[in-house]
Amino acid sequence: MEFSVKHFIRISGLLLAMLLLFTCPLTVGAINPGAEHSYMVEDDYDQSIIPQTYQFEYLIDGTFGETKLSTPQDMFISEQGELFIADTGNHRVLRLDATGKLLQTYTTGGDKPFSGPKGVFVDDEYLYVADTNNKRIVKLTLTGETIGEVVRPDSDLISADISFEPTKLMVCQNGLIYVIVGKEFMSITQDNEFMGYFGSEDVPFSLSNMLVNLFASDIQKKKLTKVQPSSYNNFTLGSDGLVYAVANKQSGQIKKITSVGENIYEEKFYGEYVYNNSNVLVAPSYADIAVDKNGIIFVCEANSRKIYQYDRKGNSIAVFGGEGTTEGYFAMPTAIDVDRDGRVYVLDSDRGAVQVFTSTKFMSQVLEALNLFENGEYDRAYEAWNEIVRLNAGYPLAHDMLGTIEYKRKNYTAAMAHFEISGNQEEYGKAYGERMHDLITQNFALVAIGIIVVVLAAAWGLGKLKKLVDKWNRQLFHIAGD
Repeated sequence: MEFSVKHFIRISGLLLAMLLLFTCPLTVGAINPGAEHSYMVEDDYDQSIIPQTYQFEYLIDGTFGETKLSTPQDMFISEQGELFIADTGNHRVLRLDATGKLLQTYTTGGDKPFSGPKGVFVDDEYLYVADTNNKRIVKLTLTGETIGEVVRPDSDLISADISFEPTKLMVCQNGLIYVIVGKEFMSITQDNEFMGYFGSEDVPFSLSNMLVNLFASDIQKKKLTKVQPSSYNNFTLGSDGLVYAVANKQSGQIKKITSVGENIYEEKFYGEYVYNNSNVLVAPSYADIAVDKNGIIFVCEANSRKIYQYDRKGNSIAVFGGEGTTEGYFAMPTAIDVDRDGRVYVLDSDRGAVQVFTSTKFMSQVLEALNLFENGEYDRAYEAWNEIVRLNAGYPLAHDMLGTIEYKRKNYTAAMAHFEISGNQEEYGKAYGERMHDLITQNFALVAIGIIVVVLAAAWGLGKLKKLVDKWNRQLFHIAGD
């Protein structure tokens, strides 16, 4: 029953979307990029097709005079809506307005030219550049005056084989610098004092490694691969003060890290396995992460060239984009950010360009419904999610949210119906358990009488059975009766 209902709803939604596509008039010259890539990924890795979620708005083609962006690796949007791009191949950082107009070019820090900068961060007053090849972090005013630099801290806690080549960085309100150096995620003061590793995970226990360390020779140990904690690719600072990061892992690739280094985001697999150019199935590799003012997460994935979107609890909201060279597709997305108005900016390293997207009406409704729910306005959220279901009956997230609201209202039967459609077996089981508990509680007297009747009937039946067995035994063994 679960399979038939779930897939019937999905197919109905798809047929409705196709009907609208072929019956609604299209504006000549209108761009509808990546529409076939608008879907969401469920916990069982099924893809649920949904209406288009983000539409291409405009392109910043990356050409400034006679020079074009060359393998840019990072992008940052300031509070004023300006774009700062680490133009790695051209050894510079660019400052643009929101439309892509060049405002300023930064090429040096102090008396040394930048060399292959891969990271950029901006606060209210200063620009910070991860000057990768020069093995330093440079702090400048927005007008380009060098304030200072941070180099490799003098600390015994940093391994001697780590080359201080910073790639990504950000600065907290307290002035502490978070930086990725190789596989390490560390924190440093602006006075060059090493504060420790951040967001690190314990290496899992391995009996084989323990035995090797006990009995192998030094030469044998050196030949073995050293087990290391997962490395981080990128991070960003949310408006809530938390660090959002993407890690190289088979599961739990997205992190929401507190000030004490604890991950509070659900530890599960995010994204999809895809076939690479060699036709080998590979796990997701997230290049960057962004978070909007309401805690909605966006990550760009290097293998599929897609953008994955998640809510505060790790639920899949939408997937869009894909590999290509036309608007709405990406050759190699390396950075992503969201401005204060919700526009999504994607930096394409191979194309040397930035694409800007705005949410469709459908996605705007989804984001509004999520925000209402997170703010505890459950009645308004319920109406909003019902409207979304009217537009797309097969959107699993909508049924999950409606089921959650019904569960909070203690309408467990209605909650079960929504969780059945969404295929959420865990929440369906919880609602079913509560429903059974209510039935037993509401009918306790009848249940108790029923139990007593069953017990008495069983006792009476056992007595009759015993007498019958005794009779058979007497007849079988010719024992005289009493």
